[in-house]
Amino acid sequence: MRFFDILYRVKGKITISVLQRFGRFSLSSLFGFVVDNLVFTIVLMALQAQNMLRRHDILIALVTARAVSATLNYVVNKRFVFKSRASVSSSFTRYWVLVLLIAALSYAGTAVLSYVLDLRGAVITVCKIVVESVLFIISYKLQRIWVF
Repeated sequence: MRFFDILYRVKGKITISVLQRFGRFSLSSLFGFVVDNLVFTIVLMALQAQNMLRRHDILIALVTARAVSATLNYVVNKRFVFKSRASVSSSFTRYWVLVLLIAALSYAGTAVLSYVLDLRGAVITVCKIVVESVLFIISYKLQRIWVF
């Protein structure tokens, strides 16, 4: 009976630890989302005030916002979510490979599903949310195993 008590306590602590880390990862992602949209809006408004061509202002704002939010998200994830001691050079490179991979998979998954299901308009946003929910879990696991 004592063995099972010890096993339960260890398993319970591991479960709590995993849930706490995943909770911190979720909060970090929410922080990144807020920063991304805030920077996007600020840069977009600044560019539009200078009468930039419409096709360029959105792209510039999007790339700038994603670079800022992903870099901040890397720092938060390394220090507070995964509490990693991995070298910055290797983990930062791996993080950016993952960012680009997730972006490509998001586009591909959303495009393929919307094509296969013949989706139009705002329903594609629902499809994107489903795809990115799956990618959120994959990103968490890859950051835990490969990046940090």
